[in-house]
Amino acid sequence: MDPVTSEMIRAAFVNGTKGEAKRLRLPSLESVPWADLDFFGWRDPQSTSAGGLVLWRSGEPLSIMLQATSRPASAKQGMCSFCHTFHTSSDVAFMGAKLAGAKGRAGNTVAAAMCGDLACSLYARKLRQPSRVQPQETIDIDARVARLIVNLDAFVDKVTEGR
Repeated sequence: MDPVTSEMIRAAFVNGTKGEAKRLRLPSLESVPWADLDFFGWRDPQSTSAGGLVLWRSGEPLSIMLQATSRPASAKQGMCSFCHTFHTSSDVAFMGAKLAGAKGRAGNTVAAAMCGDLACSLYARKLRQPSRVQPQETIDIDARVARLIVNLDAFVDKVTEGR
């Protein structure tokens, strides 16, 4: 992924107001491993539920605001719908996003189970290991990354459909 700045991220939100984009806290971008990412995802460090992701689409950054939904704690595991990494239930988050445009302003959303730290690209490349032992996969890292991109694109397509 090509690097982005805070200003680029804030200007590229498709599913929130300028005020919401301004209020969402972004992490430091200095040590982000851009070359290993297909998208950059973060959780607002001062919020239990807010977060976002940014990716390049058609040569432009596209940012999506995310909101973690509350759900009861469980001892069960969960799987990220983007990278298919299994996590303990406390390390997977069910994240919702308002749809872009009029549908989002009307309250319509889409949601998916995601790695709680939004580091799906690193898990797909086996550069970060989850705390839970993973089932054996027969696909290589390139196929894992390709699967992540297909699943990410499907989510982004749903968010931006009415844009």
